[in-house]
Amino acid sequence: MHVVVRTLTKLPVAPLVLPANEVHVWQAPFDTLEVRPDEFATVLVADERKRAERYTHARARDQFLCGRGLLRGLLGAYTGVAPGDVPITVEPDGKPALGEGGRGLLFNISHTDGVAVFAVAGVRVGVDVEFRRTVANADGLVERYFAPAERKQYQNLPGELQPAGFLRGWTCKEAVLKGLGCGIRGLDRAVVDLDPRDRPAVVGPPETMSAWAVCCWEPTTSHVAAVAAACNELIFTNTHD
Repeated sequence: MHVVVRTLTKLPVAPLVLPANEVHVWQAPFDTLEVRPDEFATVLVADERKRAERYTHARARDQFLCGRGLLRGLLGAYTGVAPGDVPITVEPDGKPALGEGGRGLLFNISHTDGVAVFAVAGVRVGVDVEFRRTVANADGLVERYFAPAERKQYQNLPGELQPAGFLRGWTCKEAVLKGLGCGIRGLDRAVVDLDPRDRPAVVGPPETMSAWAVCCWEPTTSHVAAVAAACNELIFTNTHD
């Protein structure tokens, strides 16, 4: 399948079409949006507006409004439904999903520190975005959450590549797990290639390796992201606005 990445600055106006062989990824750096956060409240349902009101920090509230508003706009453009009428439900594992009338579309969303990323596909899909930084306790997190093969690969990386290797591994694993509908306790269900010099790949265990593919990109100079889909291969074809 081909991964097509676009940048989102406002609610889509024209209908969107998802070819069967594509995964659509939308990146939305909040500082480039052409719409104020409060304006997104008009496309949210009552429960979502109440949730926004419960945020005590303005930045977190604005990120929720932008993220949920853009999500509704995107899904509405794909399904032909008004954003406020898009039937977003919550699965037992807490993962949002499209209800009746979703046309078989599956989606996932991730946001952190000023950017949101959305993935839409006809197969199970997961996405994760992280702020590029040196994680002080990376060694401990690798020891606690990564699989034995990943720990060995991380330890064998040159020291200067370990920070990038950790972020590569974390984002790829999160993307796969979000697609699977697993929490952080399932991190060993996705074994990925941590070496930033290699092409991203799911390398185990066999039941996951054979069913999932992953690829990475940089939404901004300060962020790294990964998208995973239930398919044999993901080909990163292009990025355009």
